[in-house]
Amino acid sequence: MPRHPQRSGHSTEPFSVRFGADVSSVPDSRRGFVGWMRAADLDPETIDDLEVVFSELAANAVAASPAPTDHVHARAQIDAGMLVLEVSNRTEDPQLVPETPDLDDPLRSNGRGLLIARAFVDSVDVELDGTDRLLVRCCRRLGLLR
Repeated sequence: MPRHPQRSGHSTEPFSVRFGADVSSVPDSRRGFVGWMRAADLDPETIDDLEVVFSELAANAVAASPAPTDHVHARAQIDAGMLVLEVSNRTEDPQLVPETPDLDDPLRSNGRGLLIARAFVDSVDVELDGTDRLLVRCCRRLGLLR
């Protein structure tokens, strides 16, 4: 079945969710994000790819949160053919900004989340948001609708 280019006038309300820094909160949040992408009429491959990205970023944010009572925030929007996904969590060490792990160590025990995210998006930025929140922003160009 042929795919049609993204409609220029297509707009979707932004996605936003706040969930507890507990691994059991990730699946429901991920399902909400996938539902939002479907409502935006994104192509199935893009939805599958960004579901993986959301899962990795949300799991990283949960794991990096100092306390299970903290909250993870996830936001996404589509603007000018670009989907921007942001996931943030509280951090106790604002000097600690994760980098890409050492790719020469295939047996490393952690640090694959950002690497996986980078495989599915056009850009990944990690920064401090305010004084105590770590923010990961991913951008992916959108080309096709279902």
